[in-house]
Amino acid sequence: MVHLKEKTAYGKVNPFTAIWLKTRETVRYVIEEKSMGYVILLMLLSGISSGLVGAFNTELNELMPVWGIILGSIIAAPIFILLIFAIMAGIYLVAGKIFKGVGTYQDLFKATGAATIPQIWLIPVYLIWMLAAPETYFAQPNGMQGDGGGLILTIFGSVLITVVTIWSIFINSKAIGEAHRISSWKGFFTIMIPSLIIGVIIAVIAIVLAILFFSFAA
Repeated sequence: MVHLKEKTAYGKVNPFTAIWLKTRETVRYVIEEKSMGYVILLMLLSGISSGLVGAFNTELNELMPVWGIILGSIIAAPIFILLIFAIMAGIYLVAGKIFKGVGTYQDLFKATGAATIPQIWLIPVYLIWMLAAPETYFAQPNGMQGDGGGLILTIFGSVLITVVTIWSIFINSKAIGEAHRISSWKGFFTIMIPSLIIGVIIAVIAIVLAILFFSFAA
């Protein structure tokens, strides 16, 4: 017997605003109504955000001009992030089966893309901060600090980024939970379990390499 899935009737949903407080409804809307191209675009935009924040508190501006960092974030970072998200969607697919999740790879891929929207909102913050007060955005080798305006921008940017980052944890948990049709708590552990396993593997490899290095150096 063939079971036909009744499609949900959606009103007007704007994922860029609804994701903050109506996460599960927004993710389900993206999964059922939005194309893969739309989701890939979200991931590419979030890659720009990742590239910009990756330069934060570094001395990268000593190696290249700010415009070069921005250009690199626009061109190179999105491709790398897209590859990472494609891999993570597969990992979440497998990990979610532990909690009897029923999502498909496409569901997890789209949910992962939808969950990146808060990071896209931060792109203007990174750009304004980087261009208006580079002395506070980048690490200064001589320990110089910015002026009063730069300090205000630093405080505002730091608080905003911290709040969005913390809230993104809840959004990601709900997004993965919705894709797998499980609770948000189970969605959270679907994210955390692979992260812990990967972290342990990296730590073990680092320890083994360190032991080998010191063995040969002795």
